This record gives sequence, C-alpha cells and structure tokens, in this order.
Amino acid sequence: MSTKVLLISPYSMKYYGGVQNQLSLIKKFASSQELDIKILSPDSNDFDVGETFKFRFNGSVAPIKLFPRRKIVKKALLWADVIHIHEPFIPVFFWRIPINKKTILSHHADLSPMLQYAQKMLLYNEKQSSAVTAVSNVARKSISSKIAVGIIPNAISVLKYEYKNNGNTKFLFIGRDEKRKNFDLYKEYAETKINKNSIFQAIVNRDKFSKNIITHVNPDNEQKHQILLESDIYLAVNSRGESFGITLIEAISYGCVVVCSDIPAFTELLGNTGIYFKNKSLESLSETIDILLKSNIEDIHRKQLVHINRYSIEKVMECWISLYFKI
Repeated sequence: MSTKVLLISPYSMKYYGGVQNQLSLIKKFASSQELDIKILSPDSNDFDVGETFKFRFNGSVAPIKLFPRRKIVKKALLWADVIHIHEPFIPVFFWRIPINKKTILSHHADLSPMLQYAQKMLLYNEKQSSAVTAVSNVARKSISSKIAVGIIPNAISVLKYEYKNNGNTKFLFIGRDEKRKNFDLYKEYAETKINKNSIFQAIVNRDKFSKNIITHVNPDNEQKHQILLESDIYLAVNSRGESFGITLIEAISYGCVVVCSDIPAFTELLGNTGIYFKNKSLESLSETIDILLKSNIEDIHRKQLVHINRYSIEKVMECWISLYFKI
C-alpha cells in the first residue's frame, strides 16, 4: 500500500514560480516510488482551495489564497498520511493547518529581517512537526536556531547541454518586473555594448523597453527553452531577496555559462564554480565579463555543469523519499 503525501502550498499552480515548480517535480517523480502524491493549493488538479489574488510579499508579488475552502482543506488532510507544507509562514499563519499528523515544513524564502522576526514568533507550533527543512542556508536564517533544520535544495531535471558559441555572444536575463531582479543593471550593461558583437535578450513578465535588448514577454515553455538553447551567458544580476537560484541551474543545464552577483544565495549555490561580480556594480560586472570572454569558457561551463548535478531531481528526491518513509 502506497504512502499518501499531501503537498501544501499557498501559491496558485496556474502560475510559474519556484515553489510551484518544485511541487510539480516532486509529484511527477514520486509517482513510481510507492508514493501517492497530491497537491493542496489554489488551482490544483487534486485539491483546489479557490481563486487567488496578487499579494505583495517579501519584495515580490505572489498569487496566493489567504482563506481557503475549509471543506477542501479538511478533506485533503483526512486523505493524507504525511503532510508536507511548503512556505509554512503563509499557510500556517493564515490557514492554521493543524500539525496532528506526520508533518514536514519546508522553507523557501529569504525573508526580510522584519518577516524573519514575525515568522519566529508566529510559527509557535513548528517544534511539533516531524521535520523542518530549508532549501539553503540563506532560507534557514528565517527559522529559530532552537529547531533542527535539514537542508534539502530545490531540484531540476538536468539536461546537460554543452556550451556552444557560434559567433556573437548572446546574453540572457530572466526575471519578473521586480526591483530585486535588477533589470536596470542588465540594461546599463547592454547599453555599453551597443554596436559590438553582443546580443542581449530578456525573458520578462512585462515589456521593458531598451533599444539594445530583445524582450520576450511571458514566452511559453517551448519558446523559453529555445531562447535558453540559443544563449551563451546568463547574467543573474539579482541584488537581494534570493534564497536559491533555480534559473541559474536551469541556464547551465541548457548550455549557458552563468555570471552572477555575489549575493549569499548564489555563492552558496555555485560554490567555487561560480563567476561572480560585486553586487550592483556595473564596473565589476563589465570587468568580470571581459575576463570571462578571454578565458576557456567551455571548460568553465563544464565545471558548472558537473557541479549542478547535485541538484538533479533524482538526487534530491532520494532525500525526500527517505524523509517521507522515515518520519
């Protein structure tokens, strides 16, 4: 008989996001592992708690449901053997999910100092859970130091494309219209390369005019994959508020070399394989890329590709499956 695991998230499954992507991957991969996985969230195909609204949270705007349908929540909780709550600050604070079964709490966000304090005060029953995890040491900061926390990173399906450059250097930016994604720095750098052998593209959720950047607004998955395959260098210029960096791993997987700001989440993610520039510094960004273009880029990418294997869905799911059966 399979173990029933209920994944809980306040975020709508209709929109792309880091948490939603992880839930979909876990459900897809675990289906053949003697686990029955269902998702309780807004717009879930399993247990749909209702429509969302855009909620400004921690420097971003998230589609969440604050007050879900109680009958649906009760039905889902009764079905489950194991409850796995993702981003517990939101569902526990607003939904009051009872921890009366085997429960795992997984923290994803790099919370602001004010929200860190609020979370530590409000998640009073976190100690009663069976296990607490975080996607990184950056996300772990938001949890009380008195609680044992396991680090289980986010995962992707690693595609292992090799780096290929066919002439012009193609740069790529991916990010929502949020200040912390730092599109302005990307735009500044692109404007220093006008009339040179560089092509700049950006995948965004809202059109952002720049005479030297080709913008792709909300491309579908097939279009996004093609843009990634055609790119050479992915610039992760994010300035703050990141706890992991799934797009960095994704870009490397598609054959891009990643250059990123030296914020803690990115240095933890890529370790000594990362190519870093000083956060928010156009001068440092320019110098770093100039050095990179004179280096053996194929070798740098090969090292980054080997490094990200630790984030493959196969390896990460070993951790989740072990935890589901152990608690």
